[in-house]
Amino acid sequence: MKKAVIRELRAYIIEPGEPGADYHNQPEGHWIIDTPISNPMSVYEQYRASRTSWGIGVLGTVVVEAELSDGTIGIGVSVGGEPACYIVEKHLSRFVEGQDPRNVELMWDQMWRATLPYGRKGLAIQAISAVDLAIWDCLGKLRGEPIYA
Repeated sequence: MKKAVIRELRAYIIEPGEPGADYHNQPEGHWIIDTPISNPMSVYEQYRASRTSWGIGVLGTVVVEAELSDGTIGIGVSVGGEPACYIVEKHLSRFVEGQDPRNVELMWDQMWRATLPYGRKGLAIQAISAVDLAIWDCLGKLRGEPIYA
């Protein structure tokens, strides 16, 4: 495997209507949004009919690119939109940039511990997930191996 370090971490959002990680981004009438399924807001009558009625998909997809010093680019996606982009670029990047991508467990642990003051789930873990996927994508490309299980 080539020796490379993570040069830069970039995050951006996909425009509304484009396919992405947010599976609620579907047209009206699609089963994923219109089938009655119990959810956290089902206790309120006005939000039972559709999961999109309470804004489940409002943040959209975040795309993270991890660029290595040799030009390899890994891509990871998750949900969380602009707030997740902010977390990636303003907080998580310090634990990734300059690192050997093979140190994936160390980077994940540092990102997890650093975000504990503001979240163990939700936006924090969604942002970490997108970064983690981008790093694994880089590793797969460097090794010439797929990253799926």
